[in-house]
Amino acid sequence: MPTVEEEYDEFSNGFWKNIPLYNASGGSDDRLYRDLRGATAQPTDHLQRVPYLDEIINAVYNGERLQMARTRNLKNAIVIPHRDFVELDRELDQYFRTHLMLEDSPLSFHSDDDTVIHMRAGEIWFLDAAAVHSAVNFTEFSRQSLCVDLAFDGAFDEKEAFADATFYTPNLSPDIRRRKPFTKQAEAGILALSGVIGRENFRDILFLLSKVHYTYDVHPSETYEWLMAVSKQAGDDEMVEKAEQIRDFAIGARELGERFSLTTW
Repeated sequence: MPTVEEEYDEFSNGFWKNIPLYNASGGSDDRLYRDLRGATAQPTDHLQRVPYLDEIINAVYNGERLQMARTRNLKNAIVIPHRDFVELDRELDQYFRTHLMLEDSPLSFHSDDDTVIHMRAGEIWFLDAAAVHSAVNFTEFSRQSLCVDLAFDGAFDEKEAFADATFYTPNLSPDIRRRKPFTKQAEAGILALSGVIGRENFRDILFLLSKVHYTYDVHPSETYEWLMAVSKQAGDDEMVEKAEQIRDFAIGARELGERFSLTTW
C-alpha cells in the first residue's frame, strides 16, 4: 500500500494508516467518513484482497446500517485527543463505532473520556467517538484493527448493530490501564516546557502532551489546556492562538473536510 496523506492527518504522528474496505464512494483512496442516507456503503478494490475480513464484516455486523469499514494500523505513534462526527448531521448518539482488534500490540491503548483501555486481539469494542478520545502505540509492533462504523436514524438497541445478537457481549471484562495520580509535581514538569517550546517544535510538544493522560489519571482534553498554558508562559501570543485553534478544531466544531495546519504560521 502506498503511503498517502490521511484524512485529518494532523491528528497523528508516526505511522498511522487507514485502508478503506467499505466507504461512501467505493474509491480506494477515499478515507473521508460521511453519512449515508438512503444509500449503502460501497466496497473498494482493497476488499478483494482481504476476503476473510469481508466475511467478518458481513457475518458480524448489520450491513443495512454500515457506513464505513477500514483497517487501521498504528505503530510508534499517537492520535491526539479529538472528537469525531462533529461535522455530520445526525444526533451524536446515533453513530456506533466499533474496533475489532486483529493484531495486538501490548503497549497500544485507546482512551475514551476518563478511561484508558487495551483492546485485546479478537475483542470487539464500542468506542464513543463523539466523546474526546485518543489512541497510542508505544512500540513499533503493529496494532491492527478493523474499524466498523454504523449509524441509525433514531434510538436503537446496541444489539441492532450486529447481524447475530450472540456477538453482543457487554459483560466482557476490559483490560483497563492503571494510571498514576496526577500531581502538582507532574503539572509543574509540564508547565516547564514553556522554556523549550517554540514554533518549530509546537507540533512535537502537542504530541508529547497528548501522551500524558496514558500515564496519569487525567482527562485527555487537558492536553489543550496545558498547550495553551505553556504557550502563554512562553510569551508567544501567536502560539497561544494556535493552541486555541487546534483545541477548537480537534474537540470543538469543524466543517466536513476542513483541514488544519500545525506548522504554518
